[in-house]
Amino acid sequence: MVDSHGRQPLLAANALSKSFGGIRAVDNASLEVLPGSITGLIGPNGAGKTTLFNLLCRFVQPDSGQIIFDGVSIQHLQPHDIAQQGMVRTFQVARVLSKLSVMENMLLAAQHQAGERFWNVWLRSSTVRQQEREQREQASAILESVGLAHMAQDYAGALSGGQRKLLEIARALMVRPKLVLLDEPAAGVNPTLINQICDHILRWNQEGLTFLIIEHNMDVVMSLCDRVWVLAEGRNLASGTPTEIQQNAQVLEAYLGQ
Repeated sequence: MVDSHGRQPLLAANALSKSFGGIRAVDNASLEVLPGSITGLIGPNGAGKTTLFNLLCRFVQPDSGQIIFDGVSIQHLQPHDIAQQGMVRTFQVARVLSKLSVMENMLLAAQHQAGERFWNVWLRSSTVRQQEREQREQASAILESVGLAHMAQDYAGALSGGQRKLLEIARALMVRPKLVLLDEPAAGVNPTLINQICDHILRWNQEGLTFLIIEHNMDVVMSLCDRVWVLAEGRNLASGTPTEIQQNAQVLEAYLGQ
């Protein structure tokens, strides 16, 4: 679908379904994310939001449906192939390598590293060293932007929950993505860090990065998102602007309990 400005969706999921045993976790759900947008995905617990994320990134194979990213069908690709095409995700509980430093966590995410090929270490050592310098500079700049530069050599396991989420988002940026899927970036984070995370998301969005966000904190959703999609029992319930969603009687009943 083309929007009023003639833009094709960066991500379009059509009629996705997934069952686990007799439970229909995602039921004929569709979703679109326009380039340059911050799109929200909300719904009550058990609505299928994280399962839908897993389908989009191919952590789980859909039973049916189609996923188009940047004009290409991706539902049969592997997760690492999707990441290399420019769609990456974070998790509700931040996943960091606790016994590696913050900087090492960042460098692991860098793509197409020449030093991964054995013969390059010997035959193209100058190229490998130059790339490593550039990747460290990129990682340092990103860590500086999220306020973690001073902890670059600390173990990632020493970070607070909020700092781990910042590191996970920062690590995703090392892939130079087109679209970042954030699974509850504000969950378990103190209010000060929530504000910082929101500020970073807005700044990166202004720089051209597109986001799809699952979030239970409605203040975060309503302050960040251009458009919001609502799931209930695995199915589409509503979509619209934050104001439209706030005024939708079905959403108030299913999601807010009003």
